[in-house]
Amino acid sequence: MTGIPAGEPPRGSFVFFDMTGELFDVRTNYGHVGLCLGDGRIVHAWDEVRIDDIRAVEALEPAEGWTQPRYIGWAPVERILQGHQVR
Repeated sequence: MTGIPAGEPPRGSFVFFDMTGELFDVRTNYGHVGLCLGDGRIVHAWDEVRIDDIRAVEALEPAEGWTQPRYIGWAPVERILQGHQVR
């Protein structure tokens, strides 16, 4: 990703992790994403929906054949929704 803001992600921003694995016989970087709750915590799905510290996600045990998640940054929700039009 380019243009990722520096610093602590604010509440409501999307937090991204680099992560490679295989789904349906295709191995690629699918990544991992969570939603920031503030104070360095994110809600995300890892076997179940859970709340973790952003940096603690890097220590989670990946599924067999997957790489360890690596924090790469965050983006505000406004950036993610750019170009989306309500119909």
